[in-house]
Amino acid sequence: MYCAYRCYDPFLLSPHSVPPATVSRPHQPDATRLDRRRRKSDKKQTTMSSSSSNPSLSDIFGQGHNAYFSNGPITRLSFIRLNNQLLDKASTHCSARYLTFEELNPLRDPQGKLAFVSYDDVAEAMGRPYALDEKTQIAAFDPDEHHPNVIFLGMDLDPSDQAGAGGEQVQLGHYTGVPYFALDVTSEHYAGVKRQIQTQTGGRRLKYTPTRIDLTLDHGQSAIYSQARALLDWNTRNRYCPSCGGRTLSTHGGAKVVCPPADRGVARPRACPTRIGLHNQAFPRTDPTAVIAAVSADAKRVLLGRGRRWPAHYFSCLSGFVEPGESIETATRREAYEETGVRVDRVQIHSSQPWPYPSTMLIGVIAQCVEGGEAITYPDTELEEARWFELAEVAHALDHGANPMWEPPVKGYTGPRVPPSQLMAHQVLRAVLRLFHR
Repeated sequence: MYCAYRCYDPFLLSPHSVPPATVSRPHQPDATRLDRRRRKSDKKQTTMSSSSSNPSLSDIFGQGHNAYFSNGPITRLSFIRLNNQLLDKASTHCSARYLTFEELNPLRDPQGKLAFVSYDDVAEAMGRPYALDEKTQIAAFDPDEHHPNVIFLGMDLDPSDQAGAGGEQVQLGHYTGVPYFALDVTSEHYAGVKRQIQTQTGGRRLKYTPTRIDLTLDHGQSAIYSQARALLDWNTRNRYCPSCGGRTLSTHGGAKVVCPPADRGVARPRACPTRIGLHNQAFPRTDPTAVIAAVSADAKRVLLGRGRRWPAHYFSCLSGFVEPGESIETATRREAYEETGVRVDRVQIHSSQPWPYPSTMLIGVIAQCVEGGEAITYPDTELEEARWFELAEVAHALDHGANPMWEPPVKGYTGPRVPPSQLMAHQVLRAVLRLFHR
């Protein structure tokens, strides 16, 4: 069998590996064979060290993948979320840039790019959400007042990017740059804000365009959008305490919600059970999902599946959520078997990608079948179809038939369709080809 990343792991024993007691001792090589092997090893080491005196992960695994929806221009500076004084300074500064959302759809310009507004554009309706320290905010909490769903995204610390904010910067502790925030303006409370934005943009026709899944933004903006949408969605879903049903208060720049013990300074008549200990708070969750490129035992084919509601001839990697108490490797083996009946052994993580619909972490993996474990039997009925594809056919599909499933097929292309390059499934299939396709 091939090892997915050409690395040797003699101590890894998966459920399908041979137990140590049954492994036969290899024949002891004679001196000539040992000498030949040493010379071959020395030559390999010389080749590796010729490009660099120090080994690197890139030498072994290749260049890393910069996933869509991640690694944007903003440095999160999460510790600033704990300091309302700094958040107040940043959120009211003239350099602050706000990305507003209506029904989780961001404001866009006519070219489809994200459109940012200033604090002055939202100040009248939003106020100063960080004017008080967190302890005072919780003590004075009034559930009937408006509490803006605003998120501190971080700061752009690159001086070359500051032109977009008029050259202005704010200093927060040791950091100087442009602060970014996201604001939900869905409610009627912000009707005036939306009218003002339209008025002050000189007729640029900014609008909130409904989009189910957005793959049209450039890489940097996709990362800003991903972080903003995921956190706004989480705050919207957690406006009420799951234990007592009371209104919650968003704190830490939108990265935590708490269940205040009092309304308007008066203790609630029924104490929330979450206040026993440090349980009256919640933090954003991320749901790990394995995106599985399963290759055959001889590494000449890859297994793809098609969902029941997918367009005809549209295929992608197998996938499934990692359940509590599972490792990524265990979840990969389980999902591959449950969806197709195929049994995989060695699992190698490729890369990951945030998926803000609503809060998933896609983990791309390459898994290899055990010999004799490639039969498709469909223990589960989730898939409409699963099929083994030759690597050459997958390469052709990635080059010529890759686009979103909600779009028409590429004109003139008649083969199997696959996801576009912005998606993890595409990237992990590319990795399979780099490893095994000749």
